[in-house]
Amino acid sequence: MRCSWLLLMFLPGLLLAQPVLELGVGVNQTVGSSSAVLAVDSAPGYVARIDLNKPGQIAEALRRAEAHFQSEDYFDSLNDSAGPIAFVIYGPDVAMFFKQNYGMYKSTVDLAARLSSLGVIDIRVCQVSSKAIGLDREDLLPFVSPVDFGPAELKRLLEEEDYSFF
Repeated sequence: MRCSWLLLMFLPGLLLAQPVLELGVGVNQTVGSSSAVLAVDSAPGYVARIDLNKPGQIAEALRRAEAHFQSEDYFDSLNDSAGPIAFVIYGPDVAMFFKQNYGMYKSTVDLAARLSSLGVIDIRVCQVSSKAIGLDREDLLPFVSPVDFGPAELKRLLEEEDYSFF
């Protein structure tokens, strides 16, 4: 009895904490004959954890995202999905997402393009890092989005958007 009372006490908070996963869902959602009020219009997402001091981390993170996409868990959780996994790239690794470097990074870029087109990932490239190595945002591959400063975007996703590491 005591456990049931505690569950009932916390149940409204738990219901409000559940993410809304369908795009375009409003604040009020009718469920059967009752109405549930949802706290948010979209769910928090995931951001890939990439160690900039280890070569090959982007390719490894892309393979993890692909494995997740191919898993039964991914398709079972489509209604619970938080959207694409954000890949915030900064430092020298930004070079792989520019047209002139495609040949050098072909296999990694092809995997990133495929996962991006499937809506599994969203790649964001730091413009400060790009400029530092002499690359222009006009030469970014078409599936990549520029962000002003990668570390600030990562911090924003984690702190303001409540993303978690994938």
